[in-house]
Amino acid sequence: MPSTTYLLIGGGLASSQAAKFIRKHDPNGAITLASAEPYVPYDRPPLSKEFLRGQKPREDLFFDPEPFFRENRVDLVLGTAVQGLDPSQKTATLANGETIAFEKALIATGGRPVHLKLPGGDLPGVHYLRTLDDSAAIASEASPGKRAVLIGAGFIGMEVAASLTQQGVRVTVVEVAPHIWARFADATLAGFFQDYCAQQGIVFLTNEMVTEMRGDGHVSSVVTKSGIALPCDFVCIGVGIVPNVELAQQAGLAVNNGIVVNEYLQTSHPDIYAAGDVANYLDPVFRKRRRVEHWGHAEYCGQIAGMNMAGAQNTYDLLTYVWSDIFDLHLEFAGDESEHDQVLIRGRMEDNSFIALYLKQHVLMAYFAINTNAREFIPLQRLIRRKVDLSGKETQLQDPTVALKGLL
Repeated sequence: MPSTTYLLIGGGLASSQAAKFIRKHDPNGAITLASAEPYVPYDRPPLSKEFLRGQKPREDLFFDPEPFFRENRVDLVLGTAVQGLDPSQKTATLANGETIAFEKALIATGGRPVHLKLPGGDLPGVHYLRTLDDSAAIASEASPGKRAVLIGAGFIGMEVAASLTQQGVRVTVVEVAPHIWARFADATLAGFFQDYCAQQGIVFLTNEMVTEMRGDGHVSSVVTKSGIALPCDFVCIGVGIVPNVELAQQAGLAVNNGIVVNEYLQTSHPDIYAAGDVANYLDPVFRKRRRVEHWGHAEYCGQIAGMNMAGAQNTYDLLTYVWSDIFDLHLEFAGDESEHDQVLIRGRMEDNSFIALYLKQHVLMAYFAINTNAREFIPLQRLIRRKVDLSGKETQLQDPTVALKGLL
């Protein structure tokens, strides 16, 4: 039976970072990275943007070329998923039947798209975006004059809608909620983006859902609950992801909206860690459990898990953040907007450069910045971390000429 010191399960950003930080702290321990995908770890954000638009070649997606892994003595098992995990024996079973023994393991299996069970949902031309191959398949259908229906108006859905529109595709977005980004944005903020995207040519159907897809050998239309038929050449669906927790469940590890980890990213078995989209962690800033599906979180907890697997005792201490690019709007978001009782706007929406500030009981919980100078972000993050009482400072908060550091 082959054996390794560190087994990294999953081929994404978290595993890539874990491998690098293990090697920094342990020059000699054997590392094995096992991935269901046939590629070395690659960057996913460009899949809905530059790569989809043909502006970034495939080879530029990969964090490191295969020789990097050989030079750093990281054994690769690609195109082969880990299907079983035995914590008591510290063994993992691969899809090809092979068993690998390990001393410590990281589960960084990410998530998979939520699939809609609709009539015609399996027709050719119906796409979900998660992998490099998914993006390439969508790109192959996109050309000027084509018609696309996008189901779901989250971050990924809007990035894809913008990218396709920039390629000359006529895009209609169908969203079940009253407006886009209903989970975290109020009608005013969401309305700004929706109106901006509509000006670029995207058509929105909100308060609407798709009930059927039709086509003879290839999707050619979708039908909504209200009976609207939308002719199309292809469909993209982006209604969220499901964390891939099945391996952890089978192994008897604690699972609750992701794999439950402690502040060191250890699961309920101390020699098995979890990181990235799949990890349910204790947020030290907001003092509650969260599961976050963002690049920065995956990068950071891959690093923390790697160091701790190699003997460190570092605790998770990230103020989670996310960014996005939609047409020429650059978005930066940080914090936890889920609990707030007030939203203030710093700057002017009509200038296409402003910050939405989410407060609860006069304490800043999160910010959503659009085309804003990055110098604003550090003081905003400090205000969130320090839980500064901002009572009576609403005017200064909304005035971009007032330096935020003066409110600390």
